Amino acid sequence: MLPANEQFPHGIGAGFYDLDGTILNLDYVSPRTIAAMRKAHEDGMANVVCTGRNLPIVPDVVKDDFIDYYITVNGGQILDAEGNHLLSKAIPRSMALELAAWLHGRGAGLNCLTSTGAYFEDRLVSYMTQAVHRVENSDRLTDEALTEEITSQPNKFTVKDITPQLEAVDDATNFVEKMGACFNTHEDLERDVAELKARGDLQIAVVTPTEIEITIMGVEKGSGVEWVMRHLGLQKDQLVAFGDSGNDLPMRPAVGTFVAVDNASAEVKKVADCIVDSIWDDGVAKWLEAACEGTYYKL
Repeated sequence: MLPANEQFPHGIGAGFYDLDGTILNLDYVSPRTIAAMRKAHEDGMANVVCTGRNLPIVPDVVKDDFIDYYITVNGGQILDAEGNHLLSKAIPRSMALELAAWLHGRGAGLNCLTSTGAYFEDRLVSYMTQAVHRVENSDRLTDEALTEEITSQPNKFTVKDITPQLEAVDDATNFVEKMGACFNTHEDLERDVAELKARGDLQIAVVTPTEIEITIMGVEKGSGVEWVMRHLGLQKDQLVAFGDSGNDLPMRPAVGTFVAVDNASAEVKKVADCIVDSIWDDGVAKWLEAACEGTYYKL
């Protein structure tokens, strides 16, 4: 347990870290952030990775002895430090195939995370590139560059169609842990999200104006945080979470303090208890360094 401070009268028992955009840039976490997480762990705080990725595509830099638990695929899988499953809530194979056929019919590009890796359709790459150009008004990513970025990381693959990967799932040793869809326009996303939510059996996280993540109902990062809290015998006011994007929002009501990095979306910043420096300026590391000293850091 880290010492009490003005925000944590009962100390800090666990920290929950989003990866991409919060502490992780592709496969890089700054040495200062690693050192701060290690110090917090040594001082008695549980470190919990809380990510939309599944374990095969969590980089080795955060598979180390300063991590205690992994909440992956937005809460669908919870694993201990050795990678043993403590909880699994996968998308049934039949449901995944049905969703893929329906979303393909709407023109969406799809991805899926199974127990064997992460698979991204070529059309998703195109849609993601368009989204970057449209949302950021930037030409920094071409289709070719984005494909290289995806496939340069272990256990990530681009495919023409994710259907064969879904058909290979057996729901016993190989699971559909999460699906994702990217749309050509925000209007397309809003139309299809409304229909998907109306089913009543899916959890939809809108992560960018044109991209969603799909798990089964009740699976979200907040549900994973609550499970770990109970497992550790902690209270909500002893938890802190760090995030930057839409799929991090469910952590907000599950923790005592929610911290946004400065590069977070406006929606995330709006609900944050405090904002710290961006991922590139080691905001999470600065917060942890202060917490280990019994103080509270914010911009």
